[in-house]
Amino acid sequence: MAVTYSNDIYPLFRSQDKACMDAQQIYLGSSEWMCDPTPSFGFADHGNARHVFQRISNNSMPPDGPWPQSRKDTYTSWMDGGFMP
Repeated sequence: MAVTYSNDIYPLFRSQDKACMDAQQIYLGSSEWMCDPTPSFGFADHGNARHVFQRISNNSMPPDGPWPQSRKDTYTSWMDGGFMP
């Protein structure tokens, strides 16, 4: 079964994660923003989602502690599957 943003990724972000990142103009609660194929943040495609993953991978997000590897793996599967909404 395909990994989708609405079913698999969105639930990984807590309400405080979304509120904190909204203030930085990173819209974790928006599938349109997260699935946007546009280049941004120095990435050639899907810049928004790739930027979020970069921050998750370097443990700068969420601010209160790193995600477990299983969550990172789910996010990677979503990206590898085509950033499905």
